Amino acid sequence: MVESTGTALMERAASGDRVAYANVVSRYHDRIRRVSYLMLHDGAAADDVAQETFTRGLERVGAYRSQGEPLNWFYAIALNLCRQNFRNSKRHAQRATTGVLETGRRIASPRRGILTSLIRRETRMVLAIALGHLTDRQKETFILHYVEDLPYEEIGRILGVSAGAARALSHRAREVLREHLGKDVF
Repeated sequence: MVESTGTALMERAASGDRVAYANVVSRYHDRIRRVSYLMLHDGAAADDVAQETFTRGLERVGAYRSQGEPLNWFYAIALNLCRQNFRNSKRHAQRATTGVLETGRRIASPRRGILTSLIRRETRMVLAIALGHLTDRQKETFILHYVEDLPYEEIGRILGVSAGAARALSHRAREVLREHLGKDVF
């Protein structure tokens, strides 16, 4: 029988059930990888962060306390790894380029016309460059709220700040993006 909640799976994993942990990884991997990619703009680095997130999670599964959705615990681990990646490689000084963006994982989609493909490619590039103007905390908050659709209370718990601080970071991120993308975007 498959457990329906992430919390139940994590509790089983904490008691040594490796199959339960494999189910947790399967359930959350794509979301952790997506957040990592949006933070790093590098597909290979995002894959590494996702893998390391779940490796560290397995090492520390006994420390997990069922105080909410396990995904938030994994977000916190992944964001810490992304910050570590920034410090180690000094990525925060670089802006994303088209070549970096194209290394991201491609999701199979129906064939589109050349114009649609070019517009989508240009949009990804512009957004990645605009995200590069945000501080790390602004980017984290923006991604968790607008991409992952988390409420500010959860974001605050993940980032270790108040819900009000998360809301303020998100507001400032939107203002910075408006400056770079135009007032009509947000």
